Amino acid sequence: MLKYIFEKFIVIFSELIYFMFEREKQSKLSQKFELKFKEDGTFKIVQFTDLHERPERNENTLSLMKSVLKSEKPDLVILTGDCIDGRYCRTREAVESVIHNIASVMEENKIPWAVALGNHDCEFCSANREQQMEIYMSYSHNLSQRFSSVIARAGDYNILINDFKGSKQVFNIFMMDSGDYCFRGYDYITRRQIHWYEQISHKLEKRNGKKISSLMFFHIPLRQQKLIGKSGNFNGVKNEGECIQAVDRGLFKSLKKIGNVKGVFCGHDHTNDYVGCLDGIKFGYGRCSGYNGYNKEGLSRGARVFVIDEKNLEEFNTYMVCE
Repeated sequence: MLKYIFEKFIVIFSELIYFMFEREKQSKLSQKFELKFKEDGTFKIVQFTDLHERPERNENTLSLMKSVLKSEKPDLVILTGDCIDGRYCRTREAVESVIHNIASVMEENKIPWAVALGNHDCEFCSANREQQMEIYMSYSHNLSQRFSSVIARAGDYNILINDFKGSKQVFNIFMMDSGDYCFRGYDYITRRQIHWYEQISHKLEKRNGKKISSLMFFHIPLRQQKLIGKSGNFNGVKNEGECIQAVDRGLFKSLKKIGNVKGVFCGHDHTNDYVGCLDGIKFGYGRCSGYNGYNKEGLSRGARVFVIDEKNLEEFNTYMVCE
C-alpha cells in the first residue's frame, strides 16, 4: 500500500513539475503573425484532413490540395491530423521530407496554415509529437505551437483573427491534440486540456470585454458526435460508425457552459463528412483529403470550407469542395 502511494506521489509530482515548466513556456509564446478579415468582411478557412502522406509523394493528394487552394483562395488552412503516416517514416529525414511535401503546398502560395496531430502521425515513427510540431513550426507561414498541458502531446494553442482594420480581436480558432491511443481505445481530450481551453476563453473575454466567437479543431471526434450520427439529424454523409474518443472528460459540458465555441470539427473517420447540431453547437467532420488512406468506392476526396462574416460572428457557413 505504501509503495502504491509513493509511486502515485511520484507520478503526480513529476506531472506537476512538467505542467509548471510548460505553463512558463506557454506564457512566452505568441502568434507568429496577425490574421485579419478581408475588406469584404469575410474570412475563409480550408480544412484538409487525413492526408496520410508517406515518403513516396502521392501526387493525387498534393494536386487536390493545390486545386482547392487555387479555387477557394483561403485566408487560413487547417490540417486536422494524420497528416503523415508515421508507420512509413522510420527516420528523421523521412519525416522532414514528408512534412516538407505537405508544407510546400501552402508555403508556395504564402497561405497561413496550422496543424493538429492525429493518431497515425507519430505511430511507430522516428519523430514524436513535439518534434513533429517543431518541424511544422519551422515554416514561415505556419502558425502551429508545440505547447500542451499533457505529457507526450503537442499542439494545444489558439489562433486569433482581427477585424479588417486590424484594431481588435474578433474571432478565435482553438487547436487541440486529441492524442492517439489509450487502454480503452482511441485517446481523448483530458481535463487539463479542458482547463487550458477555459483559461484561454476567460482571458480573451476579459481582454476584449466580451466572449470571442470561436471554432475548435482536433482529430478524433468527441463522443457526442455519435449522438448526432444516431439521430440522423445532420447534413452530409455517414458511411461508417464513428470512431470516437474512448472517454468523455467533460469538454462538451465546458463548451456549453462557456458558450464561445460555435463549431467543433475533426477528421479520423474517412468516409463520414456530416455536420449536425447539439445544444446550439455544430459538430462535424472535414472531408478526407488523402489518397493513401482507406475510402469508400465512389466517395471523392476533398476539403471542408468555412466562411466567417465579420458582421455576424455568431454564425458561419460551411461547405465541401471535392475532386
